[in-house]
Amino acid sequence: MPDTRSCTYEDLYYEMWEISQRYSQITQFRVIGKSHDERMIPMVELGKGNTCIFCISGLTGLDRQTPGFLIQMLLEYVKAWENGWKIEEIYDIREFLEKWRICFIPVLNPDGYEIYAGDFQAIRNPIYRQMLRMQEIPAKEYTGNARGTDLRKNFPTQYYQRKQVMQQPASENETKALIRIFQEYTSCGLLSFDHFRNRILYFKQSKSFAANQKSYRLARHLQKCSSYYMENSGNSQGDFSVAGRPGTGSPEQFYAEICHKPSFRIETLEAEGKTREEQLQSEYRKIHTLPLEYLFSL
Repeated sequence: MPDTRSCTYEDLYYEMWEISQRYSQITQFRVIGKSHDERMIPMVELGKGNTCIFCISGLTGLDRQTPGFLIQMLLEYVKAWENGWKIEEIYDIREFLEKWRICFIPVLNPDGYEIYAGDFQAIRNPIYRQMLRMQEIPAKEYTGNARGTDLRKNFPTQYYQRKQVMQQPASENETKALIRIFQEYTSCGLLSFDHFRNRILYFKQSKSFAANQKSYRLARHLQKCSSYYMENSGNSQGDFSVAGRPGTGSPEQFYAEICHKPSFRIETLEAEGKTREEQLQSEYRKIHTLPLEYLFSL
């Protein structure tokens, strides 16, 4: 497992491009949009099916872990396809990819990713750069994009709430790019990966009891496959935290409301310390089959 803390945005971008070029029979590389600082947002489509699932990560620059996980997942899947292997001796990847597509978007916020690595000097636009410095937030703690917006709260969900007077939902290029992709593709689910604590959150659709029960069952199944824990909360159902509370503006809640399909956030435990490599391997093994298991369970 590569140490993604030392990987630049360019490293991740070109690794995706190289994978798509080598495995062009089964993958397609696409730029879905540009950030406000003119960095391209890459996506790789894997598979030949008409219906896809989305696997996204990198909404904040603080997440140095799951972008690498998604690229490693993509690489594992294409190698299994090339050699006719069954992943974990269960999942026939060739059969899966004839029927489905998986759209990998590992770095939705490339500007934030570069800010963490190179401080605010990484932002080329002088106006944005000065604006970010005036916020007096250390680069290693910064969660926004080049314009200071947290993409995790920028989607036009039903109960979106503005935090600032001039703030508007879907104001950011990165947000618009993901919304366009959601609308363009026929899809059956969203798996959003992040680093925080070992848990899976599912997002409710409004006024749809049957759909929410389906999401709950799928979340429970994914939890068993990953051995992640679920936290009880005031909005929980059984052992599962229900995310997407009013005002969050998250991409997962937006997808659930607009596409009316199951939507999940999968939070991996951040690896750190002397045993970081071992922790990365352990966390990756917990999640590397979740997209396949999700499709298998439909």
